[in-house]
Amino acid sequence: MMTNEQLAEELKGMKLTKSQMIVLDILRSSGRNGVTPKQLLDKVSFAPRTVRYALRKLLKKQLIKRVPCLQDMRQWIYVPV
Repeated sequence: MMTNEQLAEELKGMKLTKSQMIVLDILRSSGRNGVTPKQLLDKVSFAPRTVRYALRKLLKKQLIKRVPCLQDMRQWIYVPV
């Protein structure tokens, strides 16, 4: 995982939305355990569509990655890179 200084430097030119920044902060605070989309929805007051959009954009910018959830193979766990 990147340090806060490295992350701040990298995020300067990425033009993240406020919802993307909040989702990224939650994922970084969760550490290596990761978070499912349902757990994210419990922590924020966004619409499910907004959370899905933020996750998709963060994946595209390679700031997070997704791994299969071993307890429930129907879902993904999102972790910071």
